[in-house]
Amino acid sequence: MPTLKPGQNLLLNNRLWSLWQVTPREGRRLDLEAIGASESAQGMTRRLAAVQYGLELFIAQRRGGYWRANLEHDWQETRSGPILEFHPATRLDLLDCHTQTPAQGELPNVFSWSYSRWAKYRTCSRAYYYHYYAAWEGWQPEAPEPVRTTYLLKNLTAIAPWMSTLVYESIRFALARLRAGQPIDNSDVVAQMHRRAQADFESSKSGRYQQKPNALIGFQEHYYNARLDASVWRSAWQQAENLLQTFLNAPLHADLQQSPASTFLDVETLHSFTLANTKVWVQMDLARFDGQTIEIYDWKSGAIDAAEVQRQLGVYGLYIRQAYPDWHRIPMKGIVYALAKDETIEVELNSTTLEAVETEVKDSIAEMRRLLTDAEANLTKIERFPMITDLTVCRTCQYRELCGRAENER
Repeated sequence: MPTLKPGQNLLLNNRLWSLWQVTPREGRRLDLEAIGASESAQGMTRRLAAVQYGLELFIAQRRGGYWRANLEHDWQETRSGPILEFHPATRLDLLDCHTQTPAQGELPNVFSWSYSRWAKYRTCSRAYYYHYYAAWEGWQPEAPEPVRTTYLLKNLTAIAPWMSTLVYESIRFALARLRAGQPIDNSDVVAQMHRRAQADFESSKSGRYQQKPNALIGFQEHYYNARLDASVWRSAWQQAENLLQTFLNAPLHADLQQSPASTFLDVETLHSFTLANTKVWVQMDLARFDGQTIEIYDWKSGAIDAAEVQRQLGVYGLYIRQAYPDWHRIPMKGIVYALAKDETIEVELNSTTLEAVETEVKDSIAEMRRLLTDAEANLTKIERFPMITDLTVCRTCQYRELCGRAENER
């Protein structure tokens, strides 16, 4: 494969530079030192930060963006010798190369499926591309800046979904203790959630989340400089507490407290099963078996779409059927607990429902795989994931900066 070497000439923005030194760094990075060879840059010394993806080379511009050249096709033959001509490029151009090149680290990006992945794809294919492809390896400090930024954006949350997550994780905490035979007082569950909420707000407000985006909470509102003072956080926290108290005081919770721990099959543990030669990930809020019926629970804090709920719980039902093949004839039902209304909704999970959901999942897997340029390596290109035109969706999307739809925020 062609590589840069000292003595070669580069043409950047109509200025000619002669390479003095090429220093490989970790990952795909190169440090370049060049001396001006054209009249406007004669004798000037410049250090350049470069990133290489196969034959594609990107050099960072001082004011953002990149210069890009192909090490095989962008050479010009001149009287003074060959010159590598660079052209203007954007962060998205670099991300496009990133997602068409196999990962360098020990963790390969393997195609899989989950209900949340399916939902994101159906909401916006470009956000799906950023989330599952462009952000890959963004946790590595040596990753190119656009990849690290995409990974940071991937881990951002917003006040509304954060509030719901607080509630769900507090319920999980209470039920996990119950399953372990170590029940905890309701007041302690609320206090634990309050401590978590305070820590999350402080990590976001201080900006610490940018150092560990996958471990600390960062709010979109802070990142995009939207107004987010303590009163907004307190209002969200109060709503979360009310929803949690609703669950803790509900007859459903009382019933669960009286149930033997042996009836609990699962409390929000990440599992997987195989469908259409693809790993399918599931994480049920709660599943239990009372000796007669398998019950799959899901907590909802907002509006409920009956069709979506049936799809989601249907996927969980498919997992149960694979995980417990001896229970194939045992009836199964889904139970949605609407926290805001303090009511339960039953979802039918019979064989007809599960067969319909299985067909939808297989169709979804096939559609997603068709978007890949290399199905075995799980590689793809950005042009296969167009941006949507519904700007109301973009206003709450963590990736709006990458799409150029956050100009008035930062």
